[in-house]
Amino acid sequence: MNLVVLSDFDGTITRIDTAEFVLARFAQGDWQVFNAQFESGKITLEECLRRQFSLVRSSKKRILDELADVVTLRPNFGELAEYCRKNLVPTTIVSAGLDFVIEHFLELNNWQKLVEIYMAKTKLSTKGIEFTFPMLFDKTSANFKQDLVRRCKNESKKVLFVGDGSGDYAAAEEADYLFAIEDSRLAGLCEDHEIHYKAITDFAQVIDAIRELKK
Repeated sequence: MNLVVLSDFDGTITRIDTAEFVLARFAQGDWQVFNAQFESGKITLEECLRRQFSLVRSSKKRILDELADVVTLRPNFGELAEYCRKNLVPTTIVSAGLDFVIEHFLELNNWQKLVEIYMAKTKLSTKGIEFTFPMLFDKTSANFKQDLVRRCKNESKKVLFVGDGSGDYAAAEEADYLFAIEDSRLAGLCEDHEIHYKAITDFAQVIDAIRELKK
């Protein structure tokens, strides 16, 4: 089977949403109003993030220092990444979070050589944090996460997707195998729309599922 693993980062690999933590700690204004606009379909995921993080005024060091005391990791992601590398299953973190935060925690855990990262590039300036998102290959894609799922499927790959949030929904509904963090917003959306998924709390459950798929 030509399988690929795509996993969200915030709230999926990490137990907290680091991007929302940064917004709550550093945004100068009402960033949550943009979440409501995104969930109602008034703006895209990309536009939501651009508007939210334009409100943030901080340095990378200060952000990473604040996160150091609050970030914990969901069990066995490293084991999943290592298992996939040994079994030639490409693994990509597809995230709408902050690139320097994700890279920091990957390096901290020696995971940077085990996975690819598909995410926006950020730039900190007096205008806040600016995002440059990956170019869409399919202009009809709802966002860059769904676009990556579509691109993989167009290359005749089976997509296993792991996520937790409403920003993952468009990608999740087109994945071949879907795993949602138990009791997450994504799990609730899948329930509402009768989309089949497996609820997980630990990446060991994903390893077990891949073993079964490869039999």
